[in-house]
Amino acid sequence: MKNLLDPKLLARFQERPTPTNEIVDFLDTHPDISTVNLCRIIEISPSQIYNYRANLKRKPNNVEENDDSVESKSSSKSFNRYTAEEKFSLLENYLKADDQGKAKLLRKYGLYDSDIKRWRDQVKNASLEVLGKRKQRSDKKSEDQIEIERLQQELQEQEKTTAKLSTLLVLQKKTFDMLKKKD
Repeated sequence: MKNLLDPKLLARFQERPTPTNEIVDFLDTHPDISTVNLCRIIEISPSQIYNYRANLKRKPNNVEENDDSVESKSSSKSFNRYTAEEKFSLLENYLKADDQGKAKLLRKYGLYDSDIKRWRDQVKNASLEVLGKRKQRSDKKSEDQIEIERLQQELQEQEKTTAKLSTLLVLQKKTFDMLKKKD
């Protein structure tokens, strides 16, 4: 295994027992080095680091938040640790970050690449589902609108017929009056 650590730094870690908080600070500032690899090099158990981080997150005065107020829940054992809004925010931050930022974000929130991939697929599927639903076109007439137009047309035809009949009635009356005067 290739040793990525500076030899001076490695000597500092190995010459004396290094406090766990210093190791955690080092890992936070060097996201390209994995916890497991560093623990192998300096010969400590990775669980020591994980437990320290879990205890740090349980303390109310040390709760860390990212820019979008999504709390780290890496110590939680529940399957659905994050709300939909938190997942979307973490996914956005992950996609915006460079490789080192992505590694740091995954480590900070106790996530895996597979979590991000699953969330990305869920967002894609939900988007396709929503975009796939076709709304009723506004220029397409509903059944009620069609019925209203039919009734309006029928009313216009009846008004025309009524006008013709009233004209015929007036003419008939005038004709009757004229014939009556001649007699």
